[in-house]
Amino acid sequence: MARERQQIAADIAARREQFRATVSELEHKLDFPAQRVALGEKISGSYQANPVPWWIGAGIVGVVVVSTIAWAVFGDD
Repeated sequence: MARERQQIAADIAARREQFRATVSELEHKLDFPAQRVALGEKISGSYQANPVPWWIGAGIVGVVVVSTIAWAVFGDD
């Protein structure tokens, strides 16, 4: 009987620790200012490592924006 109580107490302690870790992870993921900083560092590191895809993407976005404006201005509508 005492062994069962010790096992139950150990299970409860393990589950509490697991719950504490899960809550800590969720708290970290929901800390938006910290996540924003981490994302900014990740993006900056990506650009520093290889800026070519960023310039290609910016060029594509520029072409789409100019094309959309031209279509709106010169379209037959």
